[in-house]
Amino acid sequence: MDSFDKDLLVKGLEVGEKNGADYVELRYQDKYLANFQFKDGDLNSTTGSRQGVCVRALTDGSWGLASTNFTSKEKILETVVKAVSLSKTSSSHKEKKVKLAEVKVVEEKLQSPRKKHLLDISVEEKLKMIIDAAKQQEDFNLVKSLIINFNEVVDHRIVVTNEGTRLSWEDMKPTMMAYAVAIEQGKMGSGYNSWSHTCGAEFFDLHPVDQLVRGALEKAVKLVHAPLIPSGLANVLLDPMLVGVLAHEAVGHTAEADLVQMGSFTKGKIGQKVCSEQISLVDTPFEEGSKWMGAGWLPYDDEGVKGIRVDIIKDGIMTGYMTNRAYATELDIEPTGNARAYLFSDEPIVRMRNTFIEAGELSMDELYESVGDGYLLGTLQNGQADSSGEFMFGAVEGYAIKNGELTEELFQNPVVTGNAFEVLSNILGVGKDFEINLGAGFCGKEQPAKVDAGGPYIALKAMLAGGK
Repeated sequence: MDSFDKDLLVKGLEVGEKNGADYVELRYQDKYLANFQFKDGDLNSTTGSRQGVCVRALTDGSWGLASTNFTSKEKILETVVKAVSLSKTSSSHKEKKVKLAEVKVVEEKLQSPRKKHLLDISVEEKLKMIIDAAKQQEDFNLVKSLIINFNEVVDHRIVVTNEGTRLSWEDMKPTMMAYAVAIEQGKMGSGYNSWSHTCGAEFFDLHPVDQLVRGALEKAVKLVHAPLIPSGLANVLLDPMLVGVLAHEAVGHTAEADLVQMGSFTKGKIGQKVCSEQISLVDTPFEEGSKWMGAGWLPYDDEGVKGIRVDIIKDGIMTGYMTNRAYATELDIEPTGNARAYLFSDEPIVRMRNTFIEAGELSMDELYESVGDGYLLGTLQNGQADSSGEFMFGAVEGYAIKNGELTEELFQNPVVTGNAFEVLSNILGVGKDFEINLGAGFCGKEQPAKVDAGGPYIALKAMLAGGK
């Protein structure tokens, strides 16, 4: 881990208190980011680090925030004084006072799960893997465009508070994506593959680059002549990636405390039935039972609060919200450890971590039977949702299901649309095969955040948009 002197932050706490702040929090970050991209024969790589300190001071119920990318003692203490001054200035104009929920003081140093450090593999080795994988395009004459993208983050953070919390952790997250476009006789098909986990260099063993790229190439060629899916209400079977984006985008955001207080769909609905009793939806700091550690691994948040499991929906009943310390006080609930900041200069806001729908009991054959006549939709392509639960998600592919059996009849670019709570009220079956994988996606709420999502295969009724 980084050798930054934590005592400089502790000294800042003392200065903050001497200047009159009620609560002082200092957060150090050294975030290494690297991107390696192959695009139609061109290879580019960028690497670099962002380092700095953020200070938050609470005085008379009002926040002051200041940050610096200089980590000398002088600059850190100047930043503390500035944050306290801002909190004092704003307190006289603030009608609604911030109150922080009490939390347990913690002292811990930890690191994310890994077998081998990401940086133990050189930039040259990573580029060679990408170049070698790209050569497979030669085997696919119809593929006219190929993009391979590998991102890695190594994030070291320290959080100290004048309440006594002393935390430091190092987190690493690799992400790989391949996108291919095939064209023949004026028709086009696109193939997409992506994975992201919280892990180290063993990522390349879990998901060899050549296999991931070949999957995208094969899918693009396969979809060239596939028609658009028929529009209208249909029985559909969603794969875990699509279930994950439904859980995160269309439901999860409505249960983030800041959006709840702004009037999201779930406001005031604790204890009420909001969907089928077959649905239980969860957000966790990590999921021990998952095949791979989710990319949203976050045992402590950026307020130094220990992350806890949040049962958002249990057996169709709305049961919980995700909070930071301030919103926990407003809602009179326990802080859940969901306060996250992308960079040291950002304010921590309520964000998800690993969000998923829990598995059911049905096998794939039983799910096909529950659909009867409909479609299996797979691989997230794009999506959007709002705080009412209205959503529109695009998939890469769809296969026809007829008489309870999966066929090889293929459709491209199906779009699922509707209201998440209505869709999740029309459940035909919930599978037992479970996976967390949101792929290369990030959450874009105000700041980027690496999250993960997933679930089982779920059969339901939904509106499709595609062809005629």
